Amino acid sequence: MRYIVVFAQQEIGYAVGFDTYADATDFLYWGYEEYQLIPYGTFDALTGEVWPYQHRGERVADVDEQLISRTALDYLRSAIRRIS
Repeated sequence: MRYIVVFAQQEIGYAVGFDTYADATDFLYWGYEEYQLIPYGTFDALTGEVWPYQHRGERVADVDEQLISRTALDYLRSAIRRIS
């Protein structure tokens, strides 16, 4: 899992990991379109880069990149603890 998407559902933040950027982006797109998720963005666990999500060229949520990074890293630490 390299790409971690960060999103909110009913005002609660979540994160989910994917192996490819395309899968991560698809998840955020369809989550926004079909399931009323509020996509924040994608975090690259390998490089530390953050890409705030844009839906049709517009940002959906006004969150800073630090929130996306922090949530993704918390998710990653939790995932590592579960497999250790």
